Amino acid sequence: MSGLSVKIESIQMEAMLNELAGRMDDLTPVMQTIGEIIVEQADTAFETGVAPDGTAWPASGRALATGGQTLIDTAILRNSINVLATENQVEVGTNVLYAAIHQLGGKAGRGKKTVIPSRPFLPDQDSLDWPEVKATLQDFLKGAL
Repeated sequence: MSGLSVKIESIQMEAMLNELAGRMDDLTPVMQTIGEIIVEQADTAFETGVAPDGTAWPASGRALATGGQTLIDTAILRNSINVLATENQVEVGTNVLYAAIHQLGGKAGRGKKTVIPSRPFLPDQDSLDWPEVKATLQDFLKGAL
């Protein structure tokens, strides 16, 4: 090589890179935080009656009749959302049987005669708070240095 070349060997830099590589083996803490972001988005949806994508939920018959809020009469669904974080993924969901019909909409009841409109409470790929996820990942990486 002609010209000037500088070679830097740094024990400190190698140690930081090794620490960062070690943290990448177990992403459970950052996955937990991302799961909490999703739960927060869901909680906001229940509180406001607006899906994570900004679409207002159609009011339920019960809410119209009683003046209550849609999907939070007993708050069982709202309070059932949980996070399962592992070293390389996060899962956010609920074990409430009627969650899917409210998230996705569809026909329910005897003979499937009742049409339930979708009232998404969990964000999807497009409505996830990506800026917050990005900031969380950046904070995780900064903590490793």
